[in-house]
Amino acid sequence: MNRRRTHFLTWFRLGLLGIGAAAAGSLYTPYPAQLVRALKEQPAPQTVVKEVVKRVTVEKPAPPAPEPEVKVVQAWHPENAFAMPAIELPPFPPALPEKVEPGRFEHINSIAPGFNMHSSVLFAPGTTAFADRKRKDAYMLKLSMQLFLPHAADGKELLQANPKLPQVLADYEGLMGTAKVSPWYRSLYLHKQNRLRKTAATLDRLLDRHNFYDTDTILQLAAPKTGRKVLWVQADMDVVSDGSDGDRLPNMPEKVLKSDYYQPTTSYRWKKTGQTPNPLLKVWEERLEKLTKDKSASKEAIADARATVYDLKTCSFLLAEYDPFIVIPLTFKEGKDDSYRPQPGDYAAVIVEDRVFPAIVGDFGPNYKTGEASLRLAKMVNPKATSLARPVSDLKVSYLIFPHTKLEENSAPDYARLNTRCRELLDDIGGLGPEAKLQTIDDLLAPKPETAPAK
Repeated sequence: MNRRRTHFLTWFRLGLLGIGAAAAGSLYTPYPAQLVRALKEQPAPQTVVKEVVKRVTVEKPAPPAPEPEVKVVQAWHPENAFAMPAIELPPFPPALPEKVEPGRFEHINSIAPGFNMHSSVLFAPGTTAFADRKRKDAYMLKLSMQLFLPHAADGKELLQANPKLPQVLADYEGLMGTAKVSPWYRSLYLHKQNRLRKTAATLDRLLDRHNFYDTDTILQLAAPKTGRKVLWVQADMDVVSDGSDGDRLPNMPEKVLKSDYYQPTTSYRWKKTGQTPNPLLKVWEERLEKLTKDKSASKEAIADARATVYDLKTCSFLLAEYDPFIVIPLTFKEGKDDSYRPQPGDYAAVIVEDRVFPAIVGDFGPNYKTGEASLRLAKMVNPKATSLARPVSDLKVSYLIFPHTKLEENSAPDYARLNTRCRELLDDIGGLGPEAKLQTIDDLLAPKPETAPAK
């Protein structure tokens, strides 16, 4: 044990002597000089001096509080944050085509002309297509109509349509002082409403704006001095082209004979006096024969054709192209016996601006409209009138009907009596004013006088 420690100490001493000898020998090499030179070139260490500044507080008036800073928040635009691929939709077909083409649906304005149409489509959240298909309210069309009901115009309001009325009728103010709105005015507009209710669900032949607002008033008047009663209807003027009479007009145009819509009869009629058959008799006999052979024909259509054939054989009728007459609604037949109720054959005076036209009540029309006159009268009011072009569209025509003035026995129109009688009836209600222009109606079917041969 002691021997091992002795050897260790001996070798340790020898190692120290070796290191010392190497260090001494290095003094004679260039390395010590380089080391000394490097130490001399190092910069001297810098001393950091901290400057202590003493802050002196000087009392000054407090500055105004700064306005709060308003932060502008920019709207978030998702398209700037991320980009979505463009979605291209197929061209959207027009919902309501302007022109009806085969295989396409019809524009609603062609079914109901004159209506101000407002349409909208509302998409509401549903459930699943499987469930919504079974719900009736999931795919539903709601139809509603809004119409203003007018009131009957009085004497002052009538002047909006024709300011010349006080100059045409000498006692206009006196007549209007007795005026009462006729119950037929309310009845007329009730018929208009009922017709719209029946046809609105099917959009079938809706009553348009022109025919709904075709009557400005219906007044019952009585002349202050004579008590002569007048039923005043203020309306527009549509055209009718009905009627036939073999005695006065044995031949009619081909277009009339072939028409499916021409009505050969009028409400005012008289017993046939001549032997010449009605020119439309053969047409209606052929129609009746076809209907009786047609198993799908209704009993009403057959009965109507049979009655028409009988009438054409036994009666004569007014001719719209030659006779000046007006048409009154079937509404006037309603109610109890009335002293103002007009009948076919009663005399009438039609006022358009300052012109006054003699006429008679010739026919009954639909119970929901007024303002119809024969083609002869329409052409006298406006030469451009035709069966398809009305002479007056605005409510500027005054129809003065004198009830209970018809002759005891119906007969063909007597134009001399027509002109004279209408003038007498106008005198009964105060006469015509200074600006009135009473028209004279001539008989266009009267035989022309034979001229003496020249000598």
